[in-house]
Amino acid sequence: RPRCKAAFVDFDGCFALTCAQCGCGFCAYCLQECGTDAHRHVANCPKNIAPGNVHASFDVFQRAQKVRRIHLLGIYMQQKVAEEEKDAVRREIKQDLRDVNINVADV
Repeated sequence: RPRCKAAFVDFDGCFALTCAQCGCGFCAYCLQECGTDAHRHVANCPKNIAPGNVHASFDVFQRAQKVRRIHLLGIYMQQKVAEEEKDAVRREIKQDLRDVNINVADV
């Protein structure tokens, strides 16, 4: 979560989340803070893989998180890891990626 960094572990089908710790509303697709209510943002979020909907299945949540993780790892690898070190980094994180159902070739 952006503001207080608390992890969220429960997903009840609504992508407009409210932090149990600080009360901030945020988007489960992109994690953008949305004041106290994230519903309007979620329905129109560019990362929403079910556009217009604020509710979706846990499978959609998992797919959205996989896309987000691959995107962020790609940015990190491009900006922070020297080209000659990328294969070694991929080898080191291979099991971690497997644990979250990401193919190392996607990073």
